[in-house]
Amino acid sequence: MNSKTILWVLAPLALSGGVIWLSGQTPQTTEGVKVGELAEKLQAREKAVTQKEGEVRQMEERLGTLQGTLERDRTDLQNREKALQEATAKLDALRTRPPIDTQLIRTYENMDPLQAAPAVKELAALNQEVCVSLLAGMQPKKAARILDQLVAKDAGKDAKLAAQLSEKVGITRFKQ
Repeated sequence: MNSKTILWVLAPLALSGGVIWLSGQTPQTTEGVKVGELAEKLQAREKAVTQKEGEVRQMEERLGTLQGTLERDRTDLQNREKALQEATAKLDALRTRPPIDTQLIRTYENMDPLQAAPAVKELAALNQEVCVSLLAGMQPKKAARILDQLVAKDAGKDAKLAAQLSEKVGITRFKQ
C-alpha cells in the first residue's frame, strides 16, 4: 500500500476518533459560564415571561371590564346631567312669569275686591301665568283682599285656586 492510500484510510478514522473523544468530554465554559447553567437560566426566564404574559392578559381583561364599566357610568352620568338640565330649565320656566302692564295691575287694584274676585277666577282659567303676574304686581294687601273674596264665595274649589295662585306668586319672579 502506498502512503496516499494509508492517509485516505487513516484520516477519517482519526477524525471519527476525535469526534468521539470530544463528545465524551464535559461541556467547556464559555467565558466562565457553563452551557447547562445557561440553559437553566433560559428556561427560568421563559417561565417568568410566560407568567408575566398571563398576568398581562389578566390585567387586559380587567382593564376591558373597567373600561366598559366606565363607559356605562359616563353614559349614565351624561343622561342624568341632561335630565337635570331639563328639570332646571323646566323649574326656571315655572318660576318666571311674564311682565304685565302696570295699568292693568292698577285697574284690578282699584276694583272692589268682591267684583275683582270673579274676574281673577276667569283670568286664571284663561291664563294662570298672567293671573299670577297680575297678583304679584299688586300691592300685597289689595291682592289678599281679592283672594279672600275668591275663597269666601266657594270655600272648596275657589280656595284651592287661591292656594295655587298664592303658591305660584310666592315662588315666581319676573322674567328679566
